[in-house]
Amino acid sequence: MRKVGARWLATAVLSVVALAGAIAGPGAAQAATARTAGACGPVMFVVPGYQDGGAQKLLDPALAPGGADPVRIPYPNSAGDVNLYADVDAGVANLRTALYNLYVTYGCDLDTKVYIVGFSLGALVAGTVLETEPPGRNIQGVLIADGRRQPVESNWPGDPGGLIGHLPVPGPGGAGFRPLDSFAYPTLSLCNGPNSAGGADLICFGGTNLDSYFTSHPYYSFEVGTELSIHGEGPYPHNLRNRVIP
Repeated sequence: MRKVGARWLATAVLSVVALAGAIAGPGAAQAATARTAGACGPVMFVVPGYQDGGAQKLLDPALAPGGADPVRIPYPNSAGDVNLYADVDAGVANLRTALYNLYVTYGCDLDTKVYIVGFSLGALVAGTVLETEPPGRNIQGVLIADGRRQPVESNWPGDPGGLIGHLPVPGPGGAGFRPLDSFAYPTLSLCNGPNSAGGADLICFGGTNLDSYFTSHPYYSFEVGTELSIHGEGPYPHNLRNRVIP
């Protein structure tokens, strides 16, 4: 089998994602399973938050886990992008395209280590893909400030869960809390609690409005390698490790 350099691969996958106009159809997922031509280095697909929140540290290779190459997944997240529903859908499409390119276009085998990381608005994107990506890949998810964060399997008694779970209508990325066992791959979900430096992050901890975006959100470390060393990589029970920090 051929060995593909991680940094070359990350650059190639990113360039294809940036140019992609549409995601591959259902047949592409089947093709990905059939094609396992070569081993590739670890890669970390990063979906930053609104206005690229968290991107600086999330895209720093020195802070990535296991020598993974960070690759930014582009999607509409600037101040002028106000249709959060459409923005999340676009991010999901681009992330799925990146995975298709990894396994099919570049022929990386299904054991290739892949981290899928999303923050805030990006967590709604990453979480959707982590729930729906076909099985049999070597994927670890990390969600930071997920608005659909479930209140179960938590280290905080009485955890209220994410903002979208408290809305009377579906929010961006879906309706209500993510149910237990919803993730297809091990996923670490992190949220700042009441004892954090900025107080509880109401995006992922029981809020009913977006005010928390401007208060608690800056207080995450965004150091994915460090967080995984603290909380551990999967497998987890129910494919979920749900942690309020600190």
